[in-house]
Amino acid sequence: MIVNLYSNSCTEMVPVLNETGSLMAYLLYPDPTGILQESYSSMAILRQSSGHSQAIPRQSNAQAGSTRWGTTYQGASFFHTNLFGCTGQPIIPSQTKIKTMAKTASTGGASADRIKNDPAFERTRENMAEFGRAGKAAKLLRSIFRDVTINAKDRVTQARLAKVTSRIITTDPVNERGARTVNNGDLQQLQNFNFNVRAAISDSLFVRCPVNFNRGSGEVTVNIPAFVPRNMVQQARGTTHFRIVAAAAVINFDTEQYEYAMQGTPELPFTTDPTQAAVLTLALPANSRDTVVAVLGIEYYQRVNTRSYALKSGEHNATSIVLVDKAA
Repeated sequence: MIVNLYSNSCTEMVPVLNETGSLMAYLLYPDPTGILQESYSSMAILRQSSGHSQAIPRQSNAQAGSTRWGTTYQGASFFHTNLFGCTGQPIIPSQTKIKTMAKTASTGGASADRIKNDPAFERTRENMAEFGRAGKAAKLLRSIFRDVTINAKDRVTQARLAKVTSRIITTDPVNERGARTVNNGDLQQLQNFNFNVRAAISDSLFVRCPVNFNRGSGEVTVNIPAFVPRNMVQQARGTTHFRIVAAAAVINFDTEQYEYAMQGTPELPFTTDPTQAAVLTLALPANSRDTVVAVLGIEYYQRVNTRSYALKSGEHNATSIVLVDKAA
């Protein structure tokens, strides 16, 4: 209840709320015009509260008046314990809320047991199975190449990679829907995937480095020609040195088994002096029937007093998939 202390007639204003707590109007006591009473008295219902009570009948012909302890209006009494304490507010029933609650109850989500067993959710179960395989394949790739992507990744690498592996699953020509796998899909879609969305290897290293794989011997080779770092490497702030790294793995996405190899150049000074040509050789199992994936990356360092510190800003650190070879 809100009491107008500045009115000679001591008019009391009682807020009228609906069931959601929203303000509908104020009832004035006394109400000289009777307009608010005519609008709201037929909708008011009884509300009880400990320590005080309040009642507004739906219809009444009693006259308004004042008593020592409160205000009466058409037979409805409002009692308050002190000047500022009120007994509560009339409640206006909300048909909208009742309808909303009924609709919510009738359109609730399906239970886990129903999704697993109801024939109506067969397509859902198939989608869930394939999406799970795609997520596992993406996580496997990130785990395998973690040491060369630790500073060359972004916050959504897993999501971007899972999107690619999901597309690969849909290209499986062997298995039925729901049973399709990454192993049987078009794994060439992994080619040129950038673990860091902000930088591809071609954005940071402007040198062409041919990558070759011999399945018979199991060797992956990366040929790095001589080049001038100041001209052919994108500089990251604070860089004094950098190195080029390569990694490769034989992967079975069904069993999640793999063999891994990694090699990198020494830390090279970021100067105008030409580097020496180099070949990075990665030894993998010979004659493997699994898919071979190779990545190429660049790492930046700042050397202080003979000690090197990796630069982790992620602005130019890059690692990209440069070779995908699937056994025929």
